[in-house]
Amino acid sequence: MKKRKRIVFFLTGEQWVGLALLVLLVLGTLIAVKRLQPRDEVEENWVNDSTKVEFAAYHEKQDSIRKSQWKKTYKRDTIAIRMQMFDPNTVDSNTLVHLGFKPWQAKNLLKYRAKGGKYRKAEDLKRLYGMTDSMYQTLQPYICIELENLEVDSSANDSLRGDTIRHDTMPRWQHVKKDTILNLRTADTTELKMIRGIGSYRAKQIVRYREALGGFVRVEQLLEVEGMEAVADSVLKHFVLDSAKVEQLNVNVMSVRQLSKHPYLRFEDAKAIYELRRRKIRLDSIEQLYDLEGLSEETIKKVAPYLNFNKNS
Repeated sequence: MKKRKRIVFFLTGEQWVGLALLVLLVLGTLIAVKRLQPRDEVEENWVNDSTKVEFAAYHEKQDSIRKSQWKKTYKRDTIAIRMQMFDPNTVDSNTLVHLGFKPWQAKNLLKYRAKGGKYRKAEDLKRLYGMTDSMYQTLQPYICIELENLEVDSSANDSLRGDTIRHDTMPRWQHVKKDTILNLRTADTTELKMIRGIGSYRAKQIVRYREALGGFVRVEQLLEVEGMEAVADSVLKHFVLDSAKVEQLNVNVMSVRQLSKHPYLRFEDAKAIYELRRRKIRLDSIEQLYDLEGLSEETIKKVAPYLNFNKNS
């Protein structure tokens, strides 16, 4: 009987390393294919149809909850601001929020009233926690405190105090006739505050802007003042210009810095005008400015009334 020969394979160290790498490569390929396989196909191997439906319903419910929480969290940031007249002694929280109050500010105001607090004049609102100067200046033209909402003692001494309260709390514009017309060229801050929609802050801004321009040539220039567009419909009808006389800038003698101080001219515009004057020795008319690159036609038309081209200042 023949003996079976045993065949033995001998591998070198390098061959063993190569074989190990081959095995690892095959395993890595199988794992990668498994991971790249569509999720739906994987789920079909272990999830039946009813479980899939429950799984989808669960995730849909979770998405709905997250969306609801998001709306509650960010709803405050999307509330439209609607400015309107209000009495801090009677206004509700919803109106306060639409006026720009944060919910916690509105809560503080209502809490103050619940304890018996009264707002007897507009300035009292400054004491509200969280009220900034800029916020107060925005609200001030819309604060209207009704006298019947204030408790005034009927005694002789307090009746005098009641008259004082009436004087302090009534907005200045309530003493002005609806058809009041002011000269925009000369009106001071006291007169400007008589117009509904213009408080102390806006009155000062208007006067400063008028001085920076050198005067108004159109009533519509009021809209260039910060915050005036919001009250344009109720404000513009109260103003006229008795003349369009303004302070002018002599482009033939003024420096770049002097020209650039005008609200309608940037530093680059003033420098371009100065360089054009230097090349031409002197400028004779506004039409020459149309040759300048970077100086828009709109800017030239706006600034034209404020420029003169005289040889001497």
